Amino acid sequence: MSVSPPRANLEPGSWEDLFDFLDPVRPEKAGPDRDALAESRCIEIRRKLACFFAARGCTDADDLAVDTLLRVAGKCRQVDRSGYGDCTGYFYGVARNLLHEWQRRASADIQGRESLRAEIERLPVPDTGAWAETELVHRCLASCLSKLGEQARRLLLSYYSETGAAKIDHHRALAVSAGKTVNSLRIEVHRIRKAVRECVFDRLRRHRSQPAGTGAVAS
Repeated sequence: MSVSPPRANLEPGSWEDLFDFLDPVRPEKAGPDRDALAESRCIEIRRKLACFFAARGCTDADDLAVDTLLRVAGKCRQVDRSGYGDCTGYFYGVARNLLHEWQRRASADIQGRESLRAEIERLPVPDTGAWAETELVHRCLASCLSKLGEQARRLLLSYYSETGAAKIDHHRALAVSAGKTVNSLRIEVHRIRKAVRECVFDRLRRHRSQPAGTGAVAS
């Protein structure tokens, strides 16, 4: 499951700001070793952040650690470093915010997958007995979703991440963020869903045609 947030768009000079934040006396330095301390601190903080995210169940801990560094690089110019005896504390503050975002995205991703699976299961299939194998259906769906581009997959799962009355407002918000009408968004989602559905059905048919005991899902 990939639920990492989009990477920050950094301005020119953001990495310079980050290195100065990590090593406040760096601007006064010269020579080939000018960046050595900042680089070593950056590597160590990235390692600690990856451990921070991994310990909290994040499957893409390394990516989240990098995203934290990018966010700090984008805003550290405005930070008063004198308020931090050890600037590592600031990185953890940003990391905690990013963790909350990841958890919300992970929850929405799970809801989207479940709703999409239920939507697909409501449609006629060549072999209805395949739906009885819940784990197989989940594996087929996960595999087919992985074949989509990141943008298409995120759109599809987000589209199905809300239920009930909240779904209508959510679809409107998605359409606005994508610069589309609600109807054109629905058409695009239908197209993506159709491709995923056909992929799932094809995998289920191929699995059911395999000799008993192989247990593999054809790719």
